[in-house]
Amino acid sequence: MAKFLDGSGVQSVLTDIIKNAEKNLYIVTPYLKIPIQTKSYLKTTDKRNIPITIVYRTDFTLNEEDIAFFHELTHLELLHCDNLHSKCYINEKDGLIASMNLHEHSQTHNWEMGIKFSKQDDLDIYKDVDKELSHLLSLSKPHLLKKKVSESKRYVETSDSHKTVYKPKEAPNKGLFTKVLDSVIGEEAYCIRCGHSIAKYNLEKPLCNKCFPIWANHKNKLKYPEKHCHACGELKSNISFEKPVCYDCFCRLHT
Repeated sequence: MAKFLDGSGVQSVLTDIIKNAEKNLYIVTPYLKIPIQTKSYLKTTDKRNIPITIVYRTDFTLNEEDIAFFHELTHLELLHCDNLHSKCYINEKDGLIASMNLHEHSQTHNWEMGIKFSKQDDLDIYKDVDKELSHLLSLSKPHLLKKKVSESKRYVETSDSHKTVYKPKEAPNKGLFTKVLDSVIGEEAYCIRCGHSIAKYNLEKPLCNKCFPIWANHKNKLKYPEKHCHACGELKSNISFEKPVCYDCFCRLHT
């Protein structure tokens, strides 16, 4: 049965939704400044391999501390949406619609209230919220977090010179032509979500083993916006499972 909550109740239920997520977690909040304790709960959820989707307002500027925190989450999908004013927190069992942003000022200074509902007891409400959430996600765009280039190295032996040469793990250190050439000859390709190198160029599975299960949870899998070209690894727009290769690489590989 749906239940009214005051400010303290909203905070308590929000924490429970994060902690008890087993399949997915969605956080819709126009403004973000995540409290330390909430970051701890989110990190624990991430370590349990639960996909986390956070949607914030496009014209809001994320603070540096939260950006650094987002880099620590392996299973995060960070999106932004124009004119967002809704606040919604939901997992596969329970949901919360409230006046409160996921912002430490809201939790410590503002008068807040909300409504808790569950899939088991309030199925019609849950379905309506899920439907609206799906529509909101379809209108949202991915926030591309700037990756820190790994300093780790691997050494390979060349067949002709028998010398050990340095080769970086990360795609961004390669020139575009070299990266495309690698994908064509089968040396490696790149995950369209995280951009890390994967074993081979494969249009039927252009994601790494870590990102593939997260992708599989999306309702609109084939058209869900991704970040990196499968062939060159560069950050590109209009990438999806359905179209995993950027226009430039498509022209190089198919003409």
